[in-house]
Amino acid sequence: MFAKRLVLLVSTAICVAAAATTAVQAQTFKPTGPALPVDIMSKDWTIWSARLSPDGKHIAALAGIPGQNPVIRVWSTDDMNKAPTQFGSKTMRFTGFQFMNNSKLLVFANQPVSAGSNSRWLSRAAVANLDGSSFLDLAADDSTDARGEDRIIGFSLFRRLPKEENVVLMEIQRFSGTEIVRLNVNTGRQDRFARTGENETFAWADGEGNIKLKTQTRAANGVWTRYVYFRETNNADWKELPGLRLPINDRFTLAPVHVSKDNKSIFVRTNRDTNFAYLAKYDVATDTIGPPIAQNTEYDISSASFGSSADEDALTQDPLRTFCWAGPSTECQYFDPTDKRLANLLERALPGTNISFGVRNGGANVLVQATAPNVPDTYYLLKNERQLIKVGSALEGWDRKTLGPAEWVTYPARDGFQIPGVLYLPPGYKKERDGRLPLVVMPHGGPWSRDDMDFDVSFWPQMFATRGFAVLLPNYRGSTNLGKALWKGGDREWGAIMQDDKDDGAKWLVDQGIADPNRMMMYGYSYGGFAAAAAAARSGGRSAGLWQCAISGAPAIDLQRIATDWGENRIQRVNQGVTVGGWDPMAHLDEVKIPWLVFHGDYDRQADTIHSRTAAARIRQVNPNANFRYVEIPRMSHTLGEMTPEHRTQFLNLILDWTANNCGNISDKFDEPGLKTTLTKRASK
Repeated sequence: MFAKRLVLLVSTAICVAAAATTAVQAQTFKPTGPALPVDIMSKDWTIWSARLSPDGKHIAALAGIPGQNPVIRVWSTDDMNKAPTQFGSKTMRFTGFQFMNNSKLLVFANQPVSAGSNSRWLSRAAVANLDGSSFLDLAADDSTDARGEDRIIGFSLFRRLPKEENVVLMEIQRFSGTEIVRLNVNTGRQDRFARTGENETFAWADGEGNIKLKTQTRAANGVWTRYVYFRETNNADWKELPGLRLPINDRFTLAPVHVSKDNKSIFVRTNRDTNFAYLAKYDVATDTIGPPIAQNTEYDISSASFGSSADEDALTQDPLRTFCWAGPSTECQYFDPTDKRLANLLERALPGTNISFGVRNGGANVLVQATAPNVPDTYYLLKNERQLIKVGSALEGWDRKTLGPAEWVTYPARDGFQIPGVLYLPPGYKKERDGRLPLVVMPHGGPWSRDDMDFDVSFWPQMFATRGFAVLLPNYRGSTNLGKALWKGGDREWGAIMQDDKDDGAKWLVDQGIADPNRMMMYGYSYGGFAAAAAAARSGGRSAGLWQCAISGAPAIDLQRIATDWGENRIQRVNQGVTVGGWDPMAHLDEVKIPWLVFHGDYDRQADTIHSRTAAARIRQVNPNANFRYVEIPRMSHTLGEMTPEHRTQFLNLILDWTANNCGNISDKFDEPGLKTTLTKRASK
């Protein structure tokens, strides 16, 4: 069911100079397939976020339409040959949706709002019929008071109520706290059901609508602790569970997953005493956590589900149905007989892919998602365990025949710590025959995130791989869901040990005979943009001679500003903001010795544009001869889902232009035919 993964373990010391002297001479390798074009990468995905209705009778998905905003398409599973219905908006970009019941969708959309330095894309939410009619706006008041403490900042479906077709529990996130309302999906009436303060969160509710768990975070003597409260029904009093207290700064996982139907047990995911998270059962009566009931000794347990294929909402019984772990890709252990049979069937039908599926009607209707590094996310409907019908793919016409393969690799950092990552290679490449390749090291954002062996919907790894580059996606220290040691190893090591991990990945690939030591660059976005900024600033010192150029997309560069401004509330700052520290690129801009491109959207309030503007002004003062360029893209926000095809076209062309013309030895052997760098007068700084 899952793609084969080659794990490369190297325990010897890395010596770049020695490796370079014995290396196969650098050659100009040509991939066997075409380069992934900018106009393909910049358009909206063909189809994404497919979901199956509760009754299994409809599939809905977001779909890209050339020249238009994304739409929602809806298919009838009874007749997949019939053209789907679809609806969209001329003024808003649809970004997501959820089934509220069998006939209603909760639709999320973004709309640009110009407000000076606070300009951004604002989120909207509405209830719509499956054909887009009866569009009921839920977010009418989110911009009436832009600074009010009670303003709405988000919506989500907290709990569908299987026994109440027309009512759901809706979560409304306000700046001052969260409220749960009973929403009538037909009339739009909202009856307040529960309300929290800024430091509280509702954590779990059953199918009857009983909110059984909530958390509260508060400080005592300078120590922040998260407390968990439990009640059996909405009319009962809340009871604190001391055994589930979590000291925030201890930074281990203790997350409630499920409350048993008899109210005697709470299943939790924790790594309090281990490196990798496991699933355990907390006993409410004795206030104790038992031994692991699901565990993987190499990876974190990432999720668990309860119920069965015959009782999908666990209304009558709630046995453990599935648990999954966050390996190179997500893998799962199934206990329900139908799920086991489906998993085996799909493994045979879709070999070499990572498969996930959702079951309806006891397995009669199954929505399947298959993916791999060189297989774009593809959706299928499996009917009656016999007929596998393709619904669509995020990128039609491109697959493992034309895209580069990838491997899960592990390499040693200079202190011996093992760093996992993903290595992409060009299609048709063989090391023994083709020699060394130019290398792009591409650190992920976050940094509390990770890369895996699923298809990367940014297209960035394949953009370079199909152009003849090796691409390394390192899960450097500070990355999550790969063990507590890796995660906490990045604390206050921004630009320092975290950056060494990226440098050491490049040196390791030189030692393996894959990377050309004279043709290596770094490109990153968000935190990855910070890492590329650090690579540029360290090029006059700790990383001298390693990189030919650096490209930073939407970077947060100023460490002091990051630590001060982290998050929208004090709990976020206590939890993650205190881990921000290390070596500050902003203080070392005079040491930039390699060509460095920075691009940023002027609607970016997540990694705020002020970082790039400040860095651009300062480098011109302290390092006026640096080969540096800053480009600001109008109305572009931070996340891919908020970007238009025009935004993506601009920065993809910028990346390829910089690689072809301002990247040292890489540029000598790399060209991008037909390159069009589309800039406005305002954009180029």
